[in-house]
Amino acid sequence: MAAVNFVSFFLLAVMVSSALARGRLADCCRRIKHTLIHRDLLTKYYVQQPPSCSLRAVVFTTVQGKKICADPDKLWTRTSMAYLDEKRSHVPHPL
Repeated sequence: MAAVNFVSFFLLAVMVSSALARGRLADCCRRIKHTLIHRDLLTKYYVQQPPSCSLRAVVFTTVQGKKICADPDKLWTRTSMAYLDEKRSHVPHPL
């Protein structure tokens, strides 16, 4: 009986960990990149922070769909976020 309980627990643990890997945890930045690209190549961003992810970061998306994990305290990151916010506020709304 103990073996059946152990196997059931083991299978449950494997299923939960694989579900987490496919979900939000797999999308978390694990380290900060020091890549600086031209702001015109950025399309959007979001802020990643604990407890959802272990690392506090700003995640930019490029026009090619690539993710860049940036340090939220760096000047380039803050000015790029402001640039995208300003760009988004000037988008004409469809009638």
